[in-house]
Amino acid sequence: MKKRMWTSLVLIVLALIAVSWFFRNYLVQPSEAGFSLVSLKDNTLLISDADVVSYNWTSQEIALSDGASQRLMQMGEDLYSFTDGFVIKIDVEEIYRGVFRSPFMSAIPEPPKISIMFPSVLFPSDLENNHAVRMFYPGFQPPKDQPEENSRLSKYFEGVNKLTR
Repeated sequence: MKKRMWTSLVLIVLALIAVSWFFRNYLVQPSEAGFSLVSLKDNTLLISDADVVSYNWTSQEIALSDGASQRLMQMGEDLYSFTDGFVIKIDVEEIYRGVFRSPFMSAIPEPPKISIMFPSVLFPSDLENNHAVRMFYPGFQPPKDQPEENSRLSKYFEGVNKLTR
């Protein structure tokens, strides 16, 4: 009788673990700590802290994980909207608002928005990198009002050992 009771208890615990594992995405909210890039259209998390491999201060390029790169590529043309855009946050605090652009788009959003180029392109070589996004500025220089925000990004990524130069 005791053996049957213990067996039943173990089966119930295993069933609860299996159900919890299956529904884990619904039960646990993603952490809002760290770096995040969120769609303003539907509040979808596009790039999380875990998706960032490194942040290159010199080129303003963020290297991405395979998963993040695939998510962005699957969005296709829906990614490039000058009306919806995204917000970049560090520990829930908004740093930038911006839009994605392809390397071949000629339009530039009005400030205070920034553009993030995906896939990243190194000029003048025109080689595309689907595993990175790059801050894009007209004339390839950040506006005068953005160094403070850029330094917040660099300090954050330096603190989590993802900053390169």
